Amino acid sequence: MAYLYAICFWGKIFMDNYFFGTVSPFGRCHSLSNVGRREKKLLAVRGDLAQKVIEIANSKGMTVYSFTNEVLHQAVRAEGMNRSLQDIVERFRLLEIERDSGAVFATKDVLSFMEEKLFPQEKENLLKRSYESGRWYGKYLQIKFHNGEPLDMLEKLLDVRSASSEIRLFRNGDQLSLTRLCPNDSLEHTQIVSKYLEGIMNSFSYETEKNDVSKGLIVLEFERKKSDDTVPRKM
Repeated sequence: MAYLYAICFWGKIFMDNYFFGTVSPFGRCHSLSNVGRREKKLLAVRGDLAQKVIEIANSKGMTVYSFTNEVLHQAVRAEGMNRSLQDIVERFRLLEIERDSGAVFATKDVLSFMEEKLFPQEKENLLKRSYESGRWYGKYLQIKFHNGEPLDMLEKLLDVRSASSEIRLFRNGDQLSLTRLCPNDSLEHTQIVSKYLEGIMNSFSYETEKNDVSKGLIVLEFERKKSDDTVPRKM
């Protein structure tokens, strides 16, 4: 893979910022006038990335130097949070998917209050609506990611949604099992979540073989129905 060395890439940065100096064989820039300047160093980057950085910086009205340093600064901040920049970008993408699906965020105590009030009188309706909501969400993922693997994306989304719980999804041929552990959940909330997850998997043409629910624990097992075309086609 071709590499564009920083003597070319950073040369443009220095010119953009009126910085002139000499380059040592070790990559250190020696300014002819170091007064009030931070030390600058050369870096090697791929040629295609260097060109993309130049294009983005120009589109933003920024110098390549300013844009590159901003990107590197944010990468360092991410590492300081024990996160990689890639992880943060991926999580932002997943949150955008959730927002586009119409998801809203509510505190757990509010949800618990509503469930406790409604569950005794509206149990069947709540479970039915939760199941239907799950089926809709599963179809949404299949249409949105029709060129990829929506089940892989589902696993990532469930992980983002369930920060306080532990979710595991295992696939073995046509068999699939899904477990969720959250000891602090009420039985009512666990049942509602169980029907939601069941609805999602049923929309992927997985038939329910087992639905074992107890307070804070869900164990679901499915088997995929035989079909030549189980994923909705994009219209």
